[in-house]
Amino acid sequence: MFELHPYQAQAIDALREGARQGYKRQLLALATGGGKTVVAAHLAHGAVEKGHKALFVVDRIELVGQAVRTFNELGLHVGVLQGENTSFARTDDIIVASIQTIRARQAPDWVHLVLIDECHILHQTHIKLMERWTAIPFIGLSATPLRKGLGRHFTNLVRGPSIRWLTEHGFLVPVRGFAPAADAVTEALKGIRVQRGDYVEADLGAAMNQKELVGDIVSTWQARGEDRQTLCFATSIAHSKAIRDDFEAVGVSIAHIDAYTSTDERRDIIARFKAREIRVLTSVNVLGIGFDVPDASCLILARPTLSEALHIQQMGRGIRRAEGKVDCLVLDHSGNTLKHGLPIHFEVPDLDDSETGTGEVRKKKDKDALVKCSHCGALMERGEVTCTECGLDRPTRTSKVSYRDGDLVEFGEASHRYEAGKAERQHFYQAAMGYLLSRGKKPGAAFYMTQERYPGFKPPFEWRELEPVEPTPAEHRWIKSRNIRWAKGRERAQGTRH
Repeated sequence: MFELHPYQAQAIDALREGARQGYKRQLLALATGGGKTVVAAHLAHGAVEKGHKALFVVDRIELVGQAVRTFNELGLHVGVLQGENTSFARTDDIIVASIQTIRARQAPDWVHLVLIDECHILHQTHIKLMERWTAIPFIGLSATPLRKGLGRHFTNLVRGPSIRWLTEHGFLVPVRGFAPAADAVTEALKGIRVQRGDYVEADLGAAMNQKELVGDIVSTWQARGEDRQTLCFATSIAHSKAIRDDFEAVGVSIAHIDAYTSTDERRDIIARFKAREIRVLTSVNVLGIGFDVPDASCLILARPTLSEALHIQQMGRGIRRAEGKVDCLVLDHSGNTLKHGLPIHFEVPDLDDSETGTGEVRKKKDKDALVKCSHCGALMERGEVTCTECGLDRPTRTSKVSYRDGDLVEFGEASHRYEAGKAERQHFYQAAMGYLLSRGKKPGAAFYMTQERYPGFKPPFEWRELEPVEPTPAEHRWIKSRNIRWAKGRERAQGTRH
């Protein structure tokens, strides 16, 4: 068995306490990458130790294999109830089943515990099982339990740690993002019909599959994508293929997958993606839920959605940890992140128990969760003044105008600027030394870089004796943007002389 993280053990304890209190229908809300399947396996193992059997129900056929592999690795005897792959017996500890096959063939009635994966996608077959098997405990698993009426079927909600907590404690990687062409996307979405709480896919595909929008996706990835392994979420098969064609036209290795891609071909494509033979995977409605390839560290959001659940599920494909992965870069061509926020902004609400309505629970928001840097398009918190990507300050209505490197730029009032502490400034000084030494340059320039980073501050003389350190991602981005500004200023100066 895999060793549980403390927060996973706490979630299991909370579910067991709920069972002791008489709850037969519980829901565990745990972020993508938080280990829902591992928790499910430990729950199943606990049932097996009591001589019981478990049923694990998935929403998508491709999730069956993932669950089987995880349960096998945890030492459980696993049976399968899924189409032509069906093979199970009473001697198995746990049966992994697709809800589609249960609908067609029924589920084994000798199980003692039912675990429903992605339970926010609740089928009538799930509901009928719960209504028929009243004495059997059901536990739903979801990262985004936002569906209306979910509280009528699950009466106890157990919240795992938030995405923010998991990120801050190193279980998930942080996200940084850009929102290019947001105005063009807003214009393209005018008049798009909305049904069941989201845009009509047929209308959406036609609106977003415009040559200029597709071309912007490719050019932005070339400029910002940092040659990362990338997943792209498109609006339709035609849109996804158009994106593929434009990437191929500039020599980028890319593959398209959809619901009609054969299992063998999909397996081959994913293997080549993991081997970095394919740099970009583009799809529609395939990569968003349950797709588990942590190697991806860049996401292209090209499918606008009003669904916060879908947005967070898509973001979840990039926040899992992997070797050498320090963060996830989001290139948002949909406006979703401005509307719904980054993963760290998501909080699990109480379960909705309304009798009517479809879709998902919506939070009332007076303003968008994030704003866009007017200089580089980076996504920023509303309260942030200085962009961590380009190092420039956000314009404000009461701003004063200054010149920097020959360009007219607006800067926020000094009274509203974030005041860094001594420890942060010292660390930046050491990081600047480390950066310079790694490039064969003299570390003395760290003095001037720190003065630029913190105007009006003079680093103490004794800091010269400090040990150099590796820059954090934010420090490295600031130094990089500073070097770009300096180089452009030098080019303009040389052009003026000529």
